[in-house]
Amino acid sequence: MASTAAVARKLSFEDARARVMGAAPALAARLGVERVLLAEAVGRVLAEPLVAHQALPLFDNSAVDGYAVRTADVAAASEANPVRLAVLERVAAGAMPRKSVGAGQAILVMTGAPLPAGADAVLMRERTDEGDTEVRALAAARAGENVRPSGEDARQGETVVALGTEIGPGEIAALAALGHGLAAVVTRPRVAVLSTGDELVDPGETIGPGEIYDSNSHAMRAAIAASGAEPGEVWRVRDDPKVVAGALLSLLEAHDVVLSLGGVSMGDFDPVKLALAEIPGVEWWRVGMRPGGPQAFGALAEGRVFYGLPGNPVSSSVVFDRLARPLLRSAMGIASPDRPMVRATLTEEVRSALGRRDFVRVRLSGAPGAWRAALTGSQSSGAVTSLARADGLGIVPESADTVAAGSEIDVILWRMPT
Repeated sequence: MASTAAVARKLSFEDARARVMGAAPALAARLGVERVLLAEAVGRVLAEPLVAHQALPLFDNSAVDGYAVRTADVAAASEANPVRLAVLERVAAGAMPRKSVGAGQAILVMTGAPLPAGADAVLMRERTDEGDTEVRALAAARAGENVRPSGEDARQGETVVALGTEIGPGEIAALAALGHGLAAVVTRPRVAVLSTGDELVDPGETIGPGEIYDSNSHAMRAAIAASGAEPGEVWRVRDDPKVVAGALLSLLEAHDVVLSLGGVSMGDFDPVKLALAEIPGVEWWRVGMRPGGPQAFGALAEGRVFYGLPGNPVSSSVVFDRLARPLLRSAMGIASPDRPMVRATLTEEVRSALGRRDFVRVRLSGAPGAWRAALTGSQSSGAVTSLARADGLGIVPESADTVAAGSEIDVILWRMPT
């Protein structure tokens, strides 16, 4: 078997990130725009700003069940001095008033019903005797009280939701309120996973001597989906360079991005290295980060991307989260593709190495402004359960070889602590 002793380029974490993010424009150019039903739009990214083509609400309407009145008529009304008004009609939401409110008159309107002409306020039913043909007003009303004016929510021509926004329930409500049955969204990058390892067994199967369950490819598929990208095919092939090469070429043909798991360390005879040796544009990296220093990356023809991730499940998860995930989200046009951060106080000492950025799995406790960060246990790159226990990643900067207990660090939030 031929050696693949390619020289790995040493990069700082920031240099690696800059190179990865540099591939985002070409990857974005591969992605188109599609229109999907609102029921399918949650988690997708708006491909065009949502602009109100009409005022919202379109017409002045009642915010309560009550009587549309003229404030001048009820200015002196009180329980001790009720004002009698003739009730002209009853108007439900979805119906139009047939009459206008004149002096000494009122119209009973339900929540959402248009405000009748002549009225300038709605007196809640609870502030009347709730009469049918005649009502006694027991309180005064100010102009505009309990009225939702046209354009209160959005003015015609106003940008309601910006381009590049991830669609959630609120955005769905805005789309629907403006009459959109479809949402224009960015086509998601389709991401494949290629895993190698003769020792791997699918969860649920019988495990034999020396074998382990394949957690890595399952975690990676979940991470792809959580990033907003589209999980593509997930292949696991045997440790044979020809098989790996064929699989890589097939996956690259059918996907926008291909992630490989394992085979990017310093070994000279790894099948992934042998398979990639003839693909132009792929670089071998030694990134100043832990976990996950060994990596391979290639910005390929037509905007496609290959990313060789480490084989240990924690390493591959951290590299994906810190580098591949922002690439995918940036290509989809998300304005802030990275996760939020908080400051937290370490509860124990953490050791690192100068010139290397460490990402430690931590669990948070306390409250905003006074978070405490505790390590999730072993920080081994094979400690899979530490991922499940972590609320985020604590950052040990390149300038520190030790961070003492009681020191403050930045924590990248994976989730809010429970």
